[in-house]
Amino acid sequence: MTIEEYNKSVQDRHNKQAVSDGRFTDSFERRSAVQRHKMAQRKQRVRLLLQEGITSIDVLAQHFTISVSTMRGVIYQMGLRIENSRVVVWRYTK
Repeated sequence: MTIEEYNKSVQDRHNKQAVSDGRFTDSFERRSAVQRHKMAQRKQRVRLLLQEGITSIDVLAQHFTISVSTMRGVIYQMGLRIENSRVVVWRYTK
């Protein structure tokens, strides 16, 4: 066995182990699914906090231990507005 053949067999063995561990399969799909789930949980918890009357972005960011800019992104993704560092909650009355 030459050095090249040996190196190729070692590489093949490492690749087989990586595939069996799941390192090469669906890693990006799994990561994006986890991020979507985390964002959905944050949105749900933000809704509950807004219902309790907590509208300050600083307080919400501290509650989630994330930065204020990330909290702004979550709030904008929820379709809410921000004025004077507070979330504007729309109440629809019929």
